[in-house]
Amino acid sequence: MVNELLRRLARDQWVRLHGTPRVTVLVGARAREVYRSWLALAETTAVVHEADDLDRSIREACAQASACPADTVAIFTTAEKLSAWRAGRSDRLAAMIDEGLIAVDEAPAVAAAPPAGTAVLDARSAAEAAMFEALEATPATAGRFKLNEYLSVRFGSVACEVDLLSRADDIAIEIDGYHHFSDPSRYRRDRRKDLLLQMQGLIVIRVLAEDVLIDPREAVTTVCQAMAHRRAVP
Repeated sequence: MVNELLRRLARDQWVRLHGTPRVTVLVGARAREVYRSWLALAETTAVVHEADDLDRSIREACAQASACPADTVAIFTTAEKLSAWRAGRSDRLAAMIDEGLIAVDEAPAVAAAPPAGTAVLDARSAAEAAMFEALEATPATAGRFKLNEYLSVRFGSVACEVDLLSRADDIAIEIDGYHHFSDPSRYRRDRRKDLLLQMQGLIVIRVLAEDVLIDPREAVTTVCQAMAHRRAVP
């Protein structure tokens, strides 16, 4: 299951893409490690503030986010510094910081400690998180899809699993990374799975993980079109 940390980072990205200023504020010993891994997986960059003067960093970060909402802006700090800055404030800066705060050490672990030199986050899960949060943030699709759902039919030796499934709409979303195309056996397996899902009456939508991580809006539009088709067909 995609953990809350990935989903939160994906949600921040979605909010920014829709023109709402968002400064991601990361607190915790593993904040830099986790966030850098997320940026690498999402194939994006961020303006990061780590200055000793927290008040100045916050003002500069919020100003940039307000001027260019789509920019990814982040602040690294400690819980103690943030608490001291936040005490007694009720202004717009405080509201923006509250909305973007992520306490990394309090989030569920992403996985067991990986070998040195490997990414902390799972690229497939990051893409699923981005797609799920985009669907949840869209009124037409909110609450209709569930992550990593199983069907009653078997695919190979196990129950068939779908990345994102809407049982009410009979729509399955599969998110493909580069390995789905570079490995012929994986490509053939995906085609067999598509046929199985179609035989169960599902519309199958495949989207590239890279596209979803950069901007999931086109994928969400495709899902909405499939839902409209389902409702138009008696």
